[in-house]
Amino acid sequence: MKKLAYIILLTLSFTACDDYLDIEPVGQIIPTTVEDYRNFLTSAYAINTGSKVLTTYRGDELSLSATAVGIEQYEDLFIWNDENPSPLTSAYPYASIYNIIFYANHVINSGDEMKGGVLEKEQLIGEAHALRAMQYFDLINLYAKPYNSSTASTDTGVPITTTYDSEKPYPRETVEVVYDLILSDLESAESLLNVSQQETGYNYRFSILAVKAFKARVYLFKNNWQLAIDEVNQALAINDELQNLNSNSAILPSEYNSVESILALETVASFDMTENASISEDLLSIYDQTDDLRFSIYFNEESDGTYHSSKSADTKFKVSFRTAELYLILAECYAQLNNQDQAKAHLIELANMRYTPIGLERYRTRINELNSADVLEEVLEERRREFAIEGHRWNDLRRTTRPLLIKNYKNQEFRLEKDDDRYTIPFPNDAIINNPDL
Repeated sequence: MKKLAYIILLTLSFTACDDYLDIEPVGQIIPTTVEDYRNFLTSAYAINTGSKVLTTYRGDELSLSATAVGIEQYEDLFIWNDENPSPLTSAYPYASIYNIIFYANHVINSGDEMKGGVLEKEQLIGEAHALRAMQYFDLINLYAKPYNSSTASTDTGVPITTTYDSEKPYPRETVEVVYDLILSDLESAESLLNVSQQETGYNYRFSILAVKAFKARVYLFKNNWQLAIDEVNQALAINDELQNLNSNSAILPSEYNSVESILALETVASFDMTENASISEDLLSIYDQTDDLRFSIYFNEESDGTYHSSKSADTKFKVSFRTAELYLILAECYAQLNNQDQAKAHLIELANMRYTPIGLERYRTRINELNSADVLEEVLEERRREFAIEGHRWNDLRRTTRPLLIKNYKNQEFRLEKDDDRYTIPFPNDAIINNPDL
């Protein structure tokens, strides 16, 4: 495996039980039936790349204590030290993502030999297309410049493989080519999938709803506002429920069994994050700490006055897509299209489920008084509040204004300048060693 950075050929099979928390290894197989390939793809679903956790350290949601146990794994990520990080620093994922792509490719390319019912085969292959698209979306937003329609055809992206050949070179394709593959995979998935919405416990798997939500996000990242709106409206026709925190705050909106869960796949927090990193003052300051119901359930106050995230590494907090994102995509796209009334309406629709009645009226008054220039800024702040410690923030910073960030750590000031090149993460050194074409 000389060129493509350490794709690992695994035949470890997993079986999905009634609850996706119970994925367990059952041995080695050579897949032939659709059930075999289902187990094979479940192996891919079970791989945790950790990208959302590591980019959260890179963003502006956390504060670090220099004396915390194990902090040496994260401090260089926190201060954007990519040139000479400590050898103890956690590496951003690369091999693990291509490993998932390997599994997805094998399922997609084995359709003709796969034995089983047509609907089951189509559902499985559709899921594989969507899962592959998710990996390339992750890669392109880690290791390439944000999508820009005027430069995407020349900006270098990441290698693409849809079939495996150990002797084939794997150069970097352009950002445009990678996004074309992502959307092509999602179109293929949509044409094959026959499960509209996965049952709770199986909602780590892709469904028609999850693909539509994913397409909406892709179009948002491409600044294609109307297409994003169209996909959101189709997704909301399947599920438009939001978790009402006024009536039930026992389940966080980001939990896999929340009414707004669409795809509960990615791990967005770690035990180290919840134990050794506190919430930044900057993030805490944007909440109405009295009337915003999210504040008391998203964060736990410690005896020293700091706050830690209540979204932990517990499997129940796996989340990739949920309906709150759909409402905020609508608000952002309408703001970009200068339809401020619609943008405000969708902000208030979400706020109705997040604020106390008194807080909602104050929020409504404030939102309705915003001028056109301020509505978009409010949408982006609402994304910060809603998706705190869910892995969205770094990409939101990258795809929007790439602002100046300043952090203080070990009595030093560290700066990520506006439009800094470090808004794009360099490939890991061992990936470059394995693939000099990077």
